Amino acid sequence: MENNYTITLADGQKIENLGLNGNNFVSTAKIDESIFEDNLSTMTVSGGETETVYHDVEFIQQMQWSDGTYYLAFRELSEQEKTMKSIQESLSDSDSSVTDLQVALTEIYEMMLGGM
Repeated sequence: MENNYTITLADGQKIENLGLNGNNFVSTAKIDESIFEDNLSTMTVSGGETETVYHDVEFIQQMQWSDGTYYLAFRELSEQEKTMKSIQESLSDSDSSVTDLQVALTEIYEMMLGGM
């Protein structure tokens, strides 16, 4: 297996000298998984004369194989998953807005009761 693949993350960090086994990238060293957090909006894979850009990627796992190599698995999110993620983020934002509104109304109510 040739180790001629490079992954470039959204912030420009590179993981070099990777092999490819099926859908998994193979590294001779363990990769610090924290570099993938909020850093997979784009992921460019270069190998030989080809370059592929992926968008909205999810890091699945890193697994050590019996030969001491580490297999890295990624997948690109589907349009449906992206839509659901956006809806969940909107709901989360709405929840905090509702909470802020509830706090404000409670403060007004307490002021009115205290002023009587």
